[in-house]
Amino acid sequence: MSRKYSGFTLIELIVVITIIGLAITLATPSWDVVSQKRKLTNGTEQVAALLVVAQSEAQKRNQPVSLAFSRSSDQNWCIGAVLSPGGCDCTETDTSAAQFCTIDGTSNSLSATSFSSLNLIEALDTQPGTGDSFITFDPVRGILQPAGDKLQLTFESGGGRYQLRLVIGPTGLLRICNPDTDKAVAGYSTCV
Repeated sequence: MSRKYSGFTLIELIVVITIIGLAITLATPSWDVVSQKRKLTNGTEQVAALLVVAQSEAQKRNQPVSLAFSRSSDQNWCIGAVLSPGGCDCTETDTSAAQFCTIDGTSNSLSATSFSSLNLIEALDTQPGTGDSFITFDPVRGILQPAGDKLQLTFESGGGRYQLRLVIGPTGLLRICNPDTDKAVAGYSTCV
């Protein structure tokens, strides 16, 4: 009398485990790509949100709001807003300091420490001849002051594979675009 056993043989289990291992190995690089894009878009959009809040606070309060930015070669960067035309120091950590970036006692700054794998590779304030590291929103129309000023921040994913640029033009219009077609993120237009 012969018995039939049901179940899997050792060879069948090894084949299944090998197939699962190959699938994981092939999926890992694509997960890294998705992760880099998501971190880049998330960080850039959070910085854009800070800029929009600063612009709307200027109009709401009918007072100038300045946005300061700082960038070092070791990718230690920060951006902060303050309710004054003179700017603040976004690197200041002492909340009682006069240059701390705050509006109504609430810290209004973002820094590299909050974003893993997000590099600020370019920060340009194009006001001719000033060389300052802050911009000011006009309290009436929300445009940049002095007239003709423009801010351009270019962010890169930690792996250097993707880039996005945040631009505030002289009219106060904010947009996010792709500065490099080889490092483009889908869903954003090419920078002009």
